[in-house]
Amino acid sequence: MNVHTIYSRIVRWTIAAALAVVGVAILGGCSPGNGGYVSMPSPASAAPAPGDSKIAGVFEGTSVAYCNTSPPSRCNAQQNIRITLIQGGSGLTGSYRCSYGNMVCYNMNQTGKVSKASISGNQVMVRVQMPDGTSCLYNARMQGDNFNGGYSCYGGGSLIETGMWRGKRVY
Repeated sequence: MNVHTIYSRIVRWTIAAALAVVGVAILGGCSPGNGGYVSMPSPASAAPAPGDSKIAGVFEGTSVAYCNTSPPSRCNAQQNIRITLIQGGSGLTGSYRCSYGNMVCYNMNQTGKVSKASISGNQVMVRVQMPDGTSCLYNARMQGDNFNGGYSCYGGGSLIETGMWRGKRVY
């Protein structure tokens, strides 16, 4: 691979990442309801607090990858997601499970560990660490036992996939 080819790929990925950010902002602003976009809680509210126990439980839903911010082969990739949150002495912890929807889980990451979770009002944030070193950030707005939000996954400091996820608290 020559330098020109490498440079061209870097430029394309940089442009794609910039378009992804704009696309997510547009989708969030033009969709009914919250459009799958939920703002991150402020750093002051991100620390686990006693109130976080109200989100402890099992959340099951479906994720769908956005076409404009994910690799072309992952356009509309759908997975079944299960996040279990457990209240511990130092805050919320838990586990992550992904199973086949209409495509395999990204990079075959079928399990993961919840490294951070918090709630601010009715907005929930969960960070999942995958076995291959990538991580995904799931944000959602709770309405009763139902949730609706978005996710973004990162590897090596780069955005690798974004999408929406929604579902229900089952326990």
